[in-house]
Amino acid sequence: MQSCGNKFIGKKNAKDAIATEYQVDELEFEYLSSRTKFKYKSEKEKRRANAQIRMKKDSLIWFRLTPGVGIEGARGIITQDSLIIVDKIHKQVLSYSFEKLSQELNFEFSFDLFQSLLIGDMPIKTSSDDIFEKKANHFFITQDVGDLTVVNQIGNKTRKLENLVANSSLNENTLEIKYTEFKEVEEKPFAYKALMVLNYLVDGNKKGKATIDIEHNRVKIEAEKLKFPLKIPSSYERK
Repeated sequence: MQSCGNKFIGKKNAKDAIATEYQVDELEFEYLSSRTKFKYKSEKEKRRANAQIRMKKDSLIWFRLTPGVGIEGARGIITQDSLIIVDKIHKQVLSYSFEKLSQELNFEFSFDLFQSLLIGDMPIKTSSDDIFEKKANHFFITQDVGDLTVVNQIGNKTRKLENLVANSSLNENTLEIKYTEFKEVEEKPFAYKALMVLNYLVDGNKKGKATIDIEHNRVKIEAEKLKFPLKIPSSYERK
């Protein structure tokens, strides 16, 4: 079907489409490091920090946060099933399973979502059940996973994810990630800026909003194996 310049591919030929015209140019690496600026804002707090990030693709994300010059505020690690933060300022250890984190914010969080936020790859792999559409200078991949409908907007020129919108059918919660400032990393486009906006319901009726603003200063694919040091002092309070 073709109408007004839009092309609907549908489900049947999804695998062929993604292999040819609709292929997303993912960043190939085993280990990656970056120096990054973070800004976090919610209804209750605002925080900003510089970060060192180390990553083993599809496995581990390690980070070190410095809110001021020469001050290490926290470090942590994200695995396939959990998030651990060692807060050195308040001498606390914060530990979340993704199940717990998802319940607190009424939205489905995962390792793949955090990895996508940092490197700009699609958090959900394509399948033959996805819907593919082409509109002007972008193509769109719509995915239904559990209670989520995820719409991925891919740039024709960049061949990268430029916008992601996820809506939950269980509530009014939405998540949007915008990727901008594309530069080359190992001769492939890489988004040096990302903005995540989460709108969610608190206690069933009160609306909350949280944003994470990310700006990479340096991104490097590492040839050597990286270390992920995380020491938890026994005297720290666990939460």
